[in-house]
Amino acid sequence: MTALAIWCNHETPGHPALWAAADSRITTRERSPLVEDAVKIMSLPVIARAPGLGGFTEIYYTHTIGYGFAGSSLMGQNAYLALVPLLSNLISDVRRIPFLADIARYIETFLNRVFERPKARGKEACFEVVLFGYCSCRNAPAIYHFEPTKTSNGAIMRMTAHENLKDQDFVYLGTDRGRMEEAIRTAFAGPGAPGRRVSRAPRYVISDRINDYSCPAIGGDLQLAIADRWGCRPLALAKPRVEGHPEAYLSYLGYELDKDMLRIGEVGIGLTGMA
Repeated sequence: MTALAIWCNHETPGHPALWAAADSRITTRERSPLVEDAVKIMSLPVIARAPGLGGFTEIYYTHTIGYGFAGSSLMGQNAYLALVPLLSNLISDVRRIPFLADIARYIETFLNRVFERPKARGKEACFEVVLFGYCSCRNAPAIYHFEPTKTSNGAIMRMTAHENLKDQDFVYLGTDRGRMEEAIRTAFAGPGAPGRRVSRAPRYVISDRINDYSCPAIGGDLQLAIADRWGCRPLALAKPRVEGHPEAYLSYLGYELDKDMLRIGEVGIGLTGMA
């Protein structure tokens, strides 16, 4: 399964952001570790074009929003891959900018098309999705949670909108939902600790769970992302080479980003590192 949390963070005055944290483990049906470096938080590009030479070729709007999932990795990742070419090829004669809520409703429709197929109805194919980011039209962040819901006509993907967010509002997806939500609420209400800001409490709850080997469904490494008015961007982790010593290195999904992994020809990889 997965541990994935998205929360509203106001630690930068005047610039509310959505932070996301997740583990990176995929397990087998028997909950044995299968993949330890799985990507569960992704940036979903939104690109709109207006008429230009050769058709709709002039880009007038580009943005990225966050996409995360829990449950079936095959279904969650495939839905993401299918959405990328759809949302990165928007067109408008009058240069309309899409509302994030409209994108969410479109994704709800798309996920229901995926979910209604007979082969996608088994327990092993169940998954839930979260869309999060900054709405350029409302100038505000929002979270949209899509999860399977039983109805008289069978299961559907139903969307829950979390708008008008306040500091520390959060959504959790994945394993031990009740227990993890309570742990996050408790951490937000606590005094914090050296090196552990209360405003970042969910990341520490999840990282503690990754290091708790009694829960084999959650593991691998911590992955982080921030979504704000500038888009959704992943973060690397700054890890000490020796605990308690100042020398550190950048890590992404458990891999060290050394000099060979931080350059592409004459350009660099610009992941921000966070301790």
